[in-house]
Amino acid sequence: MSRAFDPILVEVVKNELASITEEMAIAVWKTGRSAMMKTGDFATAICDGQGRLIGQGYAAPFQLAFFIEMMPYILKKYGNTLKPGDVIVTNDPYAGITHMPDVAIVAPAFWKDQLVAFSVAYSHHTDIGGRFPGGFSSQCTETFEEGLRLPMLKLYEGGKRNEMLVETILANVRVSDEWLGDVEAKIAGCWRGEQEIRTLLDKYGLDTYQASCDYLIDYAERATRAAIRAIPPGEYTYEDVFEDDGFGSDGAAMPVKLTLRAEGETLTADFTGTAPQARGAINLPLSMTKATVYGTIKSIVGMDVLTNVGFIRPINVVAPLGSLLNPRFPAAVGGRAPLFFRVFDVLFRALAKALPDRVPIPGEGGDVLHFTGQKADGQHFAVMDIYFGGWGGRPMKDGIDGVAPMSFGSYGTIPAELLEREYPLVIDGFGYVPDTGGAGKHRGSLSIYKQWRFLQPGKVMVRTNRLSRASDGMAGGKPGALSTNILNPEAENLTLPRKAHMHMEVKPGDRIYHVVSGSGGHGDPWEREPEKVLIDVRDEKLTVSAAREQYGVVIDPQGLGIDWEKTAALRQKRTAPVAAAD
Repeated sequence: MSRAFDPILVEVVKNELASITEEMAIAVWKTGRSAMMKTGDFATAICDGQGRLIGQGYAAPFQLAFFIEMMPYILKKYGNTLKPGDVIVTNDPYAGITHMPDVAIVAPAFWKDQLVAFSVAYSHHTDIGGRFPGGFSSQCTETFEEGLRLPMLKLYEGGKRNEMLVETILANVRVSDEWLGDVEAKIAGCWRGEQEIRTLLDKYGLDTYQASCDYLIDYAERATRAAIRAIPPGEYTYEDVFEDDGFGSDGAAMPVKLTLRAEGETLTADFTGTAPQARGAINLPLSMTKATVYGTIKSIVGMDVLTNVGFIRPINVVAPLGSLLNPRFPAAVGGRAPLFFRVFDVLFRALAKALPDRVPIPGEGGDVLHFTGQKADGQHFAVMDIYFGGWGGRPMKDGIDGVAPMSFGSYGTIPAELLEREYPLVIDGFGYVPDTGGAGKHRGSLSIYKQWRFLQPGKVMVRTNRLSRASDGMAGGKPGALSTNILNPEAENLTLPRKAHMHMEVKPGDRIYHVVSGSGGHGDPWEREPEKVLIDVRDEKLTVSAAREQYGVVIDPQGLGIDWEKTAALRQKRTAPVAAAD
């Protein structure tokens, strides 16, 4: 800095940078067109003039992580040729983005003719062209089927929009007006960021700004190294099997193997031994694999530590080229979400072996209904409705019901009123499913159900993230319940298969009932305080019979009070030693 180090000034600059990303997010949220944009499936962030992510951003840790992966590609392509008014658009999963429906906008910011920052915004679009509506089906076999790939193109140059590029994109996507509206919302957010960055530099000057950025990056590195040093040195392994090859083939079994290697102040996530890349589009591009690792490790680092380029320096990721977690081009990757949820699970469980008193069971959900067709007036529509089950049991607390996993940050749930106003469907029901949370001293989140009724014919895709393997408990906790898909439960009541992505056509009046998996519990369920069991019964999250069977708590079904005498006898009977045989 131009003066002696001032920790208060650094903190002020840090929070001003955070406020800039929030201003960007407000602009995106207020002007976005799609339901997903309006409920939080987007992110904003600031990079410095060197392309280094410096701030927390309005984003989940894993989203910031793939911003980190994306920026070197932009710098390599454009170098020092960028100028005021340029805007770059990209969705390339082989250049930092994690699948093509995620479209990023990057705008360079200049102050006194010097490049000083980049404002970045991305969101998931309801379509990107390609074989399947939405662009994220697991049933594509190469990336050329998945939609229109945008390899870091200038959407604006010197403030002038590239109309030929816009026309080309809109000719290849479904619901083009919504697509363009969401892009323009992100551009508005980036321009807002550029305006606020110039204001910040007018206030503090370039030297203070750059020195603050350097300090925040170095501090994140030091804090992350300190958090890693607290991990007992050694190797911590975990293995799971992913059971869908993208096509729902019977008997599919693809191992996901992880070795976490703690060595002093560095940590390596080594996925050697993981299955080869799949033919279907469930593969994770390397940027998404790294993002899951960084998002997991952030959970053990202090809340004041920014997820920036300093944070990732002590963390190494090894994923063999040609594997599920680092496929070779042109492998399809659009349907990668069910696998990356599983990789999060593997990472948290391996980390829990090293830090059993700190690491929780990761959350469940991120299940999706994607519905496309035409409204009664002939207008095309596409809607993606995503919702979550909640967090798993934690070493000291219950999981939380009905929220996005802890690595997902700002994601919300789309209100039924918004869906019903904008699209030809009705939400018939949305709520908890009793007895589905993994039992434990600290129970896991319950399953959440949702039922959609369709008013127009169309194409539907249902994404399910738990197929045949439940969310297991930890430290003696029990697994959560598995997901469920039912077509027309009030009529034929047809149970549909659990697949990563299930495609079908619906007619007016059809209903789909979908249940997100429950999360595993933490600790012995019979050590749970009876009062907490009673609260769950009164809240209708647990039935009286399940309270007895899962927790050994006897509750009077009439007065909904604990029968302490019977509870004590039941629990004592379970723990009493077995008499020796004669």
